Amino acid sequence: MTLGDDELPLTANHSSSRSNRGFGGLSGPSTVALTRPSSSVRGDDSPDGQNTPDTVANVAKNLDGGGPIASSKAGPGATMRSVPAKQSRYAAFKEDVEHKGLWAAIREDHVSPDEPYKVDFPCPESSFMHKSNYIRTTKYTLYTFFPKTLYYQFRRFYNIYFLAGTLSVTAGISTLSPVSQILPLVVVLACSLAKEAYEDYARYKADRSSNNGNITLLRNGKRVEVKRQYIQPGDIVCLGKGDKCPVDAMILSTNYDDGTCFVETAELDGETNLKRRSALVELAHYNTDETASSLHGTIHCEQPNDKLSTFDGLITVTPSNGEPVKKFPLTPTNIILRGSNIRNTSFAYVLVVYTGRNTKIIRNLKKPKLKTSTLEKKLNWLVISAFVVNAGLLISSVWLEYRFYKPYYNAERATMAADPINYPVIWYLGPQDDSPSRHVLDAFISFFGLYTYVIPISLFVTIEIVRVIQAKYIYWDLAMRSFQTNSDGSVTTVRAKANNSNLNEDLAVVKYVFSDKTGTVTRNEMKVVGWYLDGIGDLPAGIAEGAGALGKLVSDPKTSEDEKARLMRFGHALALCHNVIPAPDPRTPGALLYESQSPDESALLHGIKTDKFTLLARTKNLIKITDPTTTSSPGSNSPPTVDFTQLALLDFTSDRKRMSIVVRDPAGAITLFCKGADNIVLERLASDQEPLVHHADASLKHYSEQGFRTLVVAYRTLTDSEYEEFRTKFEEAERALTNREEAIATVAETIERDLKFLGVTAIEDRLQDMVPETIEFLVDCGIKVWLLTGDKMETAINIGMSSRLILPDMIVLILDAQSEGDLAHQMDTFSQQLSAPSSQRAALIIPGSTLSTLFNAAHSHLPPLFLTLSQLCTTVIACRVTPLQKALVVRLVQRNLKCTTLAIGDGANDVSMIQAANIGIGVVGREGTQAVRAADYAIGEFRHLGRLLAVHGRWSRLRLSSLIVYSFYKNLVMITVQWWFGFLCAWSGSLVYEEIFLTAFNIVFTSIPPLALAIFDYDARPEVLLANPQLYKAIDHLYWTPLRMVRTLIEALLTSSIIFFFVYWPFHENTLDPRGYTAGYYTQIYLFSTPMLIVVLLRAGMTNVAWIGRYAWITGGVIALSLIFNLIVMGLVQLLDYVSKGTFQSVHGLVGFWVGQTCLSI
Repeated sequence: MTLGDDELPLTANHSSSRSNRGFGGLSGPSTVALTRPSSSVRGDDSPDGQNTPDTVANVAKNLDGGGPIASSKAGPGATMRSVPAKQSRYAAFKEDVEHKGLWAAIREDHVSPDEPYKVDFPCPESSFMHKSNYIRTTKYTLYTFFPKTLYYQFRRFYNIYFLAGTLSVTAGISTLSPVSQILPLVVVLACSLAKEAYEDYARYKADRSSNNGNITLLRNGKRVEVKRQYIQPGDIVCLGKGDKCPVDAMILSTNYDDGTCFVETAELDGETNLKRRSALVELAHYNTDETASSLHGTIHCEQPNDKLSTFDGLITVTPSNGEPVKKFPLTPTNIILRGSNIRNTSFAYVLVVYTGRNTKIIRNLKKPKLKTSTLEKKLNWLVISAFVVNAGLLISSVWLEYRFYKPYYNAERATMAADPINYPVIWYLGPQDDSPSRHVLDAFISFFGLYTYVIPISLFVTIEIVRVIQAKYIYWDLAMRSFQTNSDGSVTTVRAKANNSNLNEDLAVVKYVFSDKTGTVTRNEMKVVGWYLDGIGDLPAGIAEGAGALGKLVSDPKTSEDEKARLMRFGHALALCHNVIPAPDPRTPGALLYESQSPDESALLHGIKTDKFTLLARTKNLIKITDPTTTSSPGSNSPPTVDFTQLALLDFTSDRKRMSIVVRDPAGAITLFCKGADNIVLERLASDQEPLVHHADASLKHYSEQGFRTLVVAYRTLTDSEYEEFRTKFEEAERALTNREEAIATVAETIERDLKFLGVTAIEDRLQDMVPETIEFLVDCGIKVWLLTGDKMETAINIGMSSRLILPDMIVLILDAQSEGDLAHQMDTFSQQLSAPSSQRAALIIPGSTLSTLFNAAHSHLPPLFLTLSQLCTTVIACRVTPLQKALVVRLVQRNLKCTTLAIGDGANDVSMIQAANIGIGVVGREGTQAVRAADYAIGEFRHLGRLLAVHGRWSRLRLSSLIVYSFYKNLVMITVQWWFGFLCAWSGSLVYEEIFLTAFNIVFTSIPPLALAIFDYDARPEVLLANPQLYKAIDHLYWTPLRMVRTLIEALLTSSIIFFFVYWPFHENTLDPRGYTAGYYTQIYLFSTPMLIVVLLRAGMTNVAWIGRYAWITGGVIALSLIFNLIVMGLVQLLDYVSKGTFQSVHGLVGFWVGQTCLSI
């Protein structure tokens, strides 16, 4: 991840909420007196300025308590961060230290949060060497790496447990050496720390590249090259075509006279289409080094925040010639954000506002919501169960040891008075401990360290490795590739990708799928299939003869003048009312591309172009088009343009669900064109348009029933006085420093009324390949599929039918009551209807307006009724829903039914739903990459969802379940043999294994077989799983069940008992073979360890399902490799004189040894 240079994985909530956005009671450009730090105080630019706890504490003590504060980055008057009033100054200071370093926190200027963020320009020379634009995204520094990583590791209970076991052997009481306990923990921690270091070093390299790259600034009238980290608020940055902006800045001027600047914001929002930004018209003439350098003034704006689409500010310009001070409002269209690329613009001067950590893209670098799998939660319970078993072994061992100790202790107490010298009962061991309580404590510590082996220390590292490899399997799956054609004709290969491998195994237990429609189950490749203009064409189909039909009607002599005027106005509305920027098509010289955030807009422009209404060029104030009335002059290859002056643009938002544009035509007439959702535009028509609404409704229903997307187009002719009144209010709203968007929306309401109906557009968005088959497969898997869309009800129902969500034998129930009482009654009626024994399968349809009533906080009794009803239905389709409602529906099911939910979508409006679900899937589509970035998994097409769940989900759950169960099994077998040995060693804590064997058991001998098991094992081939969806239903009770856990525990205890007594009984008389060789302690080590290792390795082979082809060779090979490691290690044990010489050879030369191994294996 290269900040400022490469793609940034943003996980912010790109909400349009405006909370805490204004400047409180600010009524003018009030300033804040700020002090510049002394040069002797080091800040972020001090490579050796480190924080120590003592220093932080001492400085913090000097801060007085409570109250709201805000801090500002040292520099030219830039206040930084508002802190909630409830937060103490001490807490705020600690936060500053954590994020910016101690010395930077010390030099922060604390001002009221009601004050605006202030930037003076040009910036003073004294601030040139401050690293204001320095960023650090690494989690650690060279000094904090070990403390922080160890802190994170030991926040996990099992690591604390292993640490306690390690510390227990340092007391000198345990028979284990400290090395044998410490080494496994060190190896596991080293693997975790190496992973953290590798990932953080990659971030460090990206930061270094971003901070040290060169940039051209305009300072003191001259161009200078500086490193990016030295950019200051108030600097003027010189950008060229293709440059990436390293700060958040106001566009001052460009090579275009009106200050237009085209940018690409793929790193911010994932959208590759060009967006138009512009300078203030009043400042666009500052377009040379000399004039730009002469600019002086101040910017007052909102405090730095993470909202990418908002910006409220005011620039105050102080002319050098003594003219009055000028003030101009700043909006998001005047701002270019860090990470944006300059396109189709030769040069641009930008005035820096936010730098470094204050930039919006850096503030969006938030940790995503942590999601954990259901298997991980079950693993936690298994670990707790292992602790219980461990406690049982520990307590029983201490109790049995005490029973052995107590009689001798009592006997010694009785004889000590008579014979104070020879009183020890066991004379060769010396006297017993004279303190029973201390003796019990010592025994507890000794056995505690020994029994920590019950929990496999290498399991958790192995799980992380396996999950990463499983994620790679998803990426490598060629059957999950997609091929997408770009606008330039190139083809991109899209592979499935796991962004969060922690959830691999949960893909196998999904119960609910919540899907978006457009771009998720449909192609998002829009094509105009019809126009409807009242009275023109047949009702309700309208003009559906195909491309060029509308243009032909305009040119047809039979068309009346009134109809021709309506056709022309309809064509002009579609050619003008949009945000599209025409760009040259690299594939075809002279051709244009219509790039837009919405595929609908591009489709409408391409469709209307076939009717000879062609968008040619667009600037901030001028739109050039051609229409059927324009003809080429003799000797000219292109017709003359029709130029419209853009007077105002009222953008589309998810709340407004419409957009409008006010233009002046060549004749001087002023017209407002509006297009949007039918329910929004139709209610804004003038009262005399009522007769047309009935026909429009019929046309809308006709188009919706065919699954087409519809928009209603309307217009209003404005007088000069009406426009001037609107313009005055609109400019006043634009200058508002608080709630600017709401103010603009309020002004828009005053003019977007009394509209006249123009027509309806119909756009087809075909289903993706194999969507019906995939949905049918998911339903057969026992998964309930819900469709959540913003389309009309008729369109949603039609898509439901074509995608097989709604089958011919289903009844369709429409839950559309609006009041609380009616809704409760309707849900109760439907529930009774579906509860009848002879009831049909049902599909429930619910509009967003009903969901608003349902989720009203005052109607808390309604959601449970809806949930009960939904469970009686085969599928649920929600239409006209907002992004928030999508998330609420997902949470309702997830929290109340306690099941695994999956949400899949392709656009920014699906992010909240994706993040709310247990598993989020992003479809790589045409609406940017915000959904993909926020999702846990990314796929190219909806059809890949079936394979992701049924194949990769099943295999992942099988493999991880087998890995976890086997890991606990092998450790239980190993340590229980040690427990049985206690009966032979008087519970002294003596080891039945050699210490090196004990140390290497988890990290060498038995580490590879379970890893291979979790990487290569499978129980059915993909084609079998995809052909038999009923196999998916069985997963819940197949791989991980309480019965399997209990059975594994019993099996481990029985296996350890068999191993112990199978070795003990033949050799308990201390005779090894007929030649009279006797066994010693070191011989016993081999006699117990090798059979136990062979048995647990063979059990790994028995756990493996796939014993065919290369998988059989892999399984057999890793088992043989582990045995070879054992021979090598135990040979080294003798070579290093840890055991008596000749023990290795004598044991492995015994016939009885090999007979015993064979019998145990069988």
